[in-house]
Amino acid sequence: MRLFGSREWRLPPSKSHIIRWLTMVAQGESACLIKFYKSPGIDVDSMSECLQAMGLRVEEREGGWLVQPPEQGLSAPKTVLNCGNSGTAARVLSALAATMDEEVRIDGDKSLRARSSSLGRVLRDLGIEVDNDALPVTVHGKMKGTATVDLSESSQPLSSLILASPNLTEAIEIHTEGEAVSRGYLGMTFDIARKCGCPLEMSSQLILEPWKVSPPSEVDIPPELSLFPMAILLELLHEGLSLQTELATYDPLLLMAFDAIDRANGSEVDLRDASDLVTPAAVWMALSEGGTISGISHARGKESNRILRTVELLQAFGMKSKETDDGLIVQGRQLPSTPKEAVETHRDHRLAMVAMILASKVGAEIVDAEICEVSHPGFIEQLLGLSQP
Repeated sequence: MRLFGSREWRLPPSKSHIIRWLTMVAQGESACLIKFYKSPGIDVDSMSECLQAMGLRVEEREGGWLVQPPEQGLSAPKTVLNCGNSGTAARVLSALAATMDEEVRIDGDKSLRARSSSLGRVLRDLGIEVDNDALPVTVHGKMKGTATVDLSESSQPLSSLILASPNLTEAIEIHTEGEAVSRGYLGMTFDIARKCGCPLEMSSQLILEPWKVSPPSEVDIPPELSLFPMAILLELLHEGLSLQTELATYDPLLLMAFDAIDRANGSEVDLRDASDLVTPAAVWMALSEGGTISGISHARGKESNRILRTVELLQAFGMKSKETDDGLIVQGRQLPSTPKEAVETHRDHRLAMVAMILASKVGAEIVDAEICEVSHPGFIEQLLGLSQP
């Protein structure tokens, strides 16, 4: 493909925001119009369908969804909740299920089943019967007592507990330990909960109590900031291509990560709070001066072992990198070459998008390229559209 000229590159709405807002509104007493541009992606659809199975009503409106909570509150679903490929949905729904004192079965696709979570242990400490640390899982009981959450593994368990806290029947005590990772996502959880009336502030000891959710009548969803580097890669690979992309500012830690990657110049970049960026960051650095990505050992538990798979992806396109204990080392001043075999994506949407972008320069057969739709609906069509006059 020959890509050039000044073009618009639209990012999809932030699925992390939409999933959190859906969860909050589902536990409230008033409707909320969730406004966004373009389709929100398959992960959001999975969360919406699961919550609808528990009583939430979602009506498509021009420019978004009108979301209405059930009058009698959420109820245990009569069927298995299918989270598709969404780890966030699986964790949040597990926490919600742990407030219902009824047996709830949660499942997902093959990729999601391969991922385990420490949330199961936390829920067991809170008196919940949880039969597996990976999907499929059955959750039964009502949370009570005290538990400890290790924030160095993931922010999702704590986010999930906070998002489910309005549905509690009694207070629970949460102690946190470890150096937190992905603090931007945790900050997003606190921010959205506060906008709905939660008085909670972050500390090493949290008392989560039942509270009344009062969402705003409407909210605007920003574009998915973590996908901004895809536009950078396209510009780096295709000389003469200029993409106009809206840069959201809701996560300063991600913005700092972009700047650090851009300025790496062979040095070390700590992506502890931006591990979702590891694959595009590695290519970004390979195309420039190289460097070391650190602080992302937890990225091995993403949609794939994202450190190993990133090294393999670069290798498939003839680019050199090396896995380390908590990241990878990337050689600089490299150019991609055409893969000799089909490129595996391991059904990881971020790997697939980066593979497609590299292929736009040198050509390649990409396995399961459609997994891009999980977080960026229309990505492939938009990419191919850049080659049109």
